[in-house]
Amino acid sequence: MRARLAAIAFATLVAACGSVAGPGGADPSPTPERSVMVTRASNQQTVTAHVGDHIQVALGDEFSWQLEPPDGAVLSLEANRNYLLVRGTQAVWLVRSAGRSTIKASGGVNCPSGAACPLLLAVFTATVEVLP
Repeated sequence: MRARLAAIAFATLVAACGSVAGPGGADPSPTPERSVMVTRASNQQTVTAHVGDHIQVALGDEFSWQLEPPDGAVLSLEANRNYLLVRGTQAVWLVRSAGRSTIKASGGVNCPSGAACPLLLAVFTATVEVLP
């Protein structure tokens, strides 16, 4: 009897999982946000994203990075959205439209206060190709 109840419960569960799709078999829920990671390995490279994705610029914390602002047409800051950035992440931008945009950054070496610091400048450039 116990095995029969377990089999019925399992069959009910499987049937319920198969019936969550709406009419026509398509899942009516919106697609989740995707995040495309841009790291120092992306320097002088092209990364691909889609409209609605987020671009996470994570260049690390070895340098004190300064990013040029996004172009506002293809990539932009999100209004009223505050992100708690993970250490080593400089920005999270929204992909607004199809096209191409360039991410540019420069940074100096992080040195402890009062220590001699080499005058090095790191330069970063990556292209984001956005598909519809």
